[in-house]
Amino acid sequence: MGNLKHTLAAVLAAALVGSLAIIQTCGFGAVGANKLTQKTIIQDNTEPAVLKGDGEGEFVDLSIFGASTQLYMGRTAYILTDGEDINLYSAADENSEVISVLPIGSEIKIVGVDDNWFKAEAPEFTGYVNSDFITLDYDAVKAVLLATTMYQQGTVTNETVVRSDANEENSVVLSAISANSTITILDEYENGWFKIYYGKDYDIGFIAPEFVEVGDMVERTRINELRNARIATIIKSGVITSPKKAADVKIMPSDDSDTITTLEDGTLCSVVSGGKKWTKIIVLSTNEIGYVKTSYVTIVEDNAEFIPRSSGVSYAVGNGEGVKLVKEAEKYLGVRYVYGGTSPSGFDCSGLVQYCCRKLGVSVNRSASSQYSNGVAVSKSNLEAGDLIFLSKKGRISHVVIYAGNGMVIHAPRTGKRVSYQSLSSICSSLHYVGARRVM
Repeated sequence: MGNLKHTLAAVLAAALVGSLAIIQTCGFGAVGANKLTQKTIIQDNTEPAVLKGDGEGEFVDLSIFGASTQLYMGRTAYILTDGEDINLYSAADENSEVISVLPIGSEIKIVGVDDNWFKAEAPEFTGYVNSDFITLDYDAVKAVLLATTMYQQGTVTNETVVRSDANEENSVVLSAISANSTITILDEYENGWFKIYYGKDYDIGFIAPEFVEVGDMVERTRINELRNARIATIIKSGVITSPKKAADVKIMPSDDSDTITTLEDGTLCSVVSGGKKWTKIIVLSTNEIGYVKTSYVTIVEDNAEFIPRSSGVSYAVGNGEGVKLVKEAEKYLGVRYVYGGTSPSGFDCSGLVQYCCRKLGVSVNRSASSQYSNGVAVSKSNLEAGDLIFLSKKGRISHVVIYAGNGMVIHAPRTGKRVSYQSLSSICSSLHYVGARRVM
């Protein structure tokens, strides 16, 4: 344990010229060049908080002087571990009371030395820390933070372009980016190029280092929150409709980019944004972001009633009992709507629900309004596949649908239509959401 800080310092120094860990995010904020605070406080609801710095950073090998030296007195130091938090004790003894917990990167001031312990002033508390986990090497701490909990801020110095790979020879231009644009640096490659997130929609790309001024560090968790919130406001439901019966999902919008996965015709996805050639989607099974050919994906809201071209495709999400109801209803996709219909020769909305439930040994009432008394109530935030959703017009329950998952329902819409899939959001644009019941 006594040599841990030296081993980490050596390994982490080398890591500074290699690749840093990547987790997708984008945001705006900053961390100073050197001094790290213990805690990060969110300053408002729109921008991530930052760790501030105020110096040039320094490296002092503590072992040169020995743990008992007074040369550390009054110096600012940092907590450096392999990722775990460490305890701040009330005395120079591991059996003493733990008065606080210090995460990696916590800034402390050394005010005393007791054998292999330092007496340290930390935010709100003064106590004792094992000297094995103390360093004056800011760069080593920064490397660990960038590999685990932090990203780096950057500013574009001159108007340039973002490319699909970390070079000009084997990449395509994704977008122009203006001077003074804020970016988030996710990784730095051996040739100096940066992998970044840029723009309000958190797009990913690569940029040459000569156009970037590297700034401070910024919290990953807060940026992830901002990114997820942004995506939630712009995504739409989509479905793969490839003439090839499958579509490759690419890491970048380029035919030469690596393939993340392949989605079969009829697979649901979330559409983040679209272009003439490529559309950015979220693969629902893995929550990964990638790109498919725009001609291979259909926005469901723009084609409200949707019947998949491929037979056997199921949009049911989960493995509960309710999935059985969705799959039973899928057998009748394309059956025409008939007012009062209760059989595969023609269904109305409640007739489809009653027929499918009966096939599974579940008894429900006949009309949509009376079915609202069947089963148990379910909140909108807890919907699961197979739940019945009831909608009203002019204050009266007039329609019932079967929830499939991922914002999609299956139902018998109205005269002139057929049993089909539709997004719940598009239905709620004309009908009022009343509530949901679970009958399975």
